Amino acid sequence: MNVLDLDGLLKRERRPSAKRLILSLLSQPRMATLSLRQLVAWGELLGQKPAAIRVTAGRLVKEELLKTVRRGVYTIGPNGLVLRDKASEWMTTLDRIRGWKGGWICVHTAHLGKANRRNVRKRERAFRLFGFKELVDGVWIRPDNLVCTPPQMYADLCKLGLETDAILLRSDVIEHGQPHSALVLWGSDTLNANYEKGVELLQHSEQKLRQQDLHTITRETFLIGEHVIRQINADPLLPTDCIDASKRKKLVHAMKRYSEFCHPQWAEFLAQSE
Repeated sequence: MNVLDLDGLLKRERRPSAKRLILSLLSQPRMATLSLRQLVAWGELLGQKPAAIRVTAGRLVKEELLKTVRRGVYTIGPNGLVLRDKASEWMTTLDRIRGWKGGWICVHTAHLGKANRRNVRKRERAFRLFGFKELVDGVWIRPDNLVCTPPQMYADLCKLGLETDAILLRSDVIEHGQPHSALVLWGSDTLNANYEKGVELLQHSEQKLRQQDLHTITRETFLIGEHVIRQINADPLLPTDCIDASKRKKLVHAMKRYSEFCHPQWAEFLAQSE
């Protein structure tokens, strides 16, 4: 990983929104409960004003994305549980994959229309998080190589925003009149290259941070870690027929090592923030 690439990434990621920051922090298994004082400290570290953190926390409570444990102390609320669980899924992502026998999961949405842009955004986010690609307008597909059953996948897609009027089907074969396999929709070469880049990014960041101060370590590990976790959680989990599974595995393991490196630093930062 080129140093300039790392610096460029940090500049692009330097200021997550107050909402994204709060929900991301409280989705961490070791930070399931945080005080407003701690959230404000994280916000200041990442460029958010205290007022923005306070106002956003209050709004998230009203939306039931957060709930108060006691005065000034927050945890994830009932409406945030699905996204919290999805955010932490990276740790067990490799366990979700099974051998592929050539089958497909297909979801038909053409009859749902696109007039309601909010519904479309939620629908497409659900598909993105489960690695679906649109084959033709209104037909979304993915290889049937995940451990979860089609009914489980349908239920999870609906929890993430897919309308319940959508139709999910399992197919043994897809013929679409094209000379290439539908697998080309996912761009395997790009995925393989990004696995390698992610590993290099984590290794370079950890090496660079070994001699840095606590605030620098905390800030950078949050930004880098969140970036890579988003990459893992957005991974389509394709069969080994079309990606280099060893590179995907290396990325997940590298993120676990990076997490073990950063969490003691975060614990110290939180202790100082009380």
